[in-house]
Amino acid sequence: MTPFVSGGTELAVRALQRELSARGYPVDVVRIPFTWKKEELLDNAFLWRLVNVDADICIATNFPSYFVRHDAKVVWLFHQHRTLYDLYDTPFSDWGKETADGEVRQAIMTADTHFLGEAGRLFATSRNVADRLRRWNGLAAEPLYHPPPLHARLGCREYGDFILMPTRLEPHKRPGLLIDALARTGSDIRAVIAGRGPLESELRAAVDRHGLAGRVRVAGYVEDDVLADLYATCAAVFYAPFDEDYGYASLEAFCARKPVVTATDAGGVLEFVDDGATGVVAAPDADSLAQAIDRLAESRALCRRLGEAGFERVRHISWDDVIARLIGA
Repeated sequence: MTPFVSGGTELAVRALQRELSARGYPVDVVRIPFTWKKEELLDNAFLWRLVNVDADICIATNFPSYFVRHDAKVVWLFHQHRTLYDLYDTPFSDWGKETADGEVRQAIMTADTHFLGEAGRLFATSRNVADRLRRWNGLAAEPLYHPPPLHARLGCREYGDFILMPTRLEPHKRPGLLIDALARTGSDIRAVIAGRGPLESELRAAVDRHGLAGRVRVAGYVEDDVLADLYATCAAVFYAPFDEDYGYASLEAFCARKPVVTATDAGGVLEFVDDGATGVVAAPDADSLAQAIDRLAESRALCRRLGEAGFERVRHISWDDVIARLIGA
């Protein structure tokens, strides 16, 4: 638990707790405050080895909760400490710039391999997360998809005159790609960016710099009902993060029968978004994404066809299946 921060992991944990309770399982959530300071990382992580969870089953999720000791440990891996793995020494990570970083990285990789290997059953939230685990730690995990947070509230009322981008405003989510792409579109389609994060002021400046104040609204945080309404009335959803773990935005778009514009390096998003089938996939640059946006802006019939196909892609994903496989016999 990172104090005062909430994202996809927290939403998924709360949903898992709620769904287990609804099926009659006594369930509680164990949280330990965590800081991401380099000098405290190892102490924070190994603190989980001191935790005694008195329960029939312990379901661990993301780093470092799977360090926990338990005779019946099940891991449903949301993600590892990505800035020490695939993001290491990239613009998306502050690790890899100092000599000592490599030693910490090796210590975490060794610990991950050992502690994840303790699990009686090992699942991952997506094929992309499972592939990373196999590549970096030599461990096999079974992909286990779950419904996105707003799935029960979502539907389609119309294919309106704007593109929706619901996301945290952080570098690896690349919200600036949408603004740069809109500056190059031939159509006059609008955009709404919903979410908070450290890039918010930078995005507002980019909107002004490109002269897009009349076409782009940086809405900040919006309540769930407002977000559901935006899904229901947009033409399409733009979601082009770098190597995403799973990607709630793409699944929620499909629940609302809306197509998704994404990038060829979007990771887990591509497990659901196929170019020309459920959305439009383009190279991660402004010109290519502008062309992708224009394809949808010029044809609401295409938006409808791709969105309906997307809905069929995700309609079978259920919490019943998730619970049955996590709990097992």
